[in-house]
Amino acid sequence: MTFTMHAAKAMAAAMIISLPLLSGCGKNLGGYDYDESDARMSATAYPATAINVTRVKINSENREGNQTLGAAVGGVIGGVIGSTMGRHTGRTLATLGGAALGAAAGAGAGELASHQTGLQITVQYDDGAQEVIVQGTEPAIYAGQRVTVLVSPNDQRRVVPEN
Repeated sequence: MTFTMHAAKAMAAAMIISLPLLSGCGKNLGGYDYDESDARMSATAYPATAINVTRVKINSENREGNQTLGAAVGGVIGGVIGSTMGRHTGRTLATLGGAALGAAAGAGAGELASHQTGLQITVQYDDGAQEVIVQGTEPAIYAGQRVTVLVSPNDQRRVVPEN
């Protein structure tokens, strides 16, 4: 199968455009993010004050899967692009080199998609007890802010601004 330079450029553009989509591989963990299974579930609300907020990095549980998928997609696209260059032995080397570079770039993109920034929020309940909760960055929470801690039946917690 022979690809034209135009097709190779189109595939390269498609790869570059699709790399940010890998960030969708991670689960959103913000205070307003709910899974389908969370719908129609009750939660107990506890008033509190955020007394400390620190930015943290949250790592995906599927980190290796994101890297593998990125490497596979990058390797295929890199190999296809490389196959449009050179002749005979040069084309073979370009195909192998393109596949290797594409796989490395794809694995790197998969690694980047495996992290998200989060907040480590220390809350003090109105009874004086304190608890630390880690969640995504939305909604914005700052130290000194009145918040509500929502506790689901399966003991998951989320912090939202008090209304």
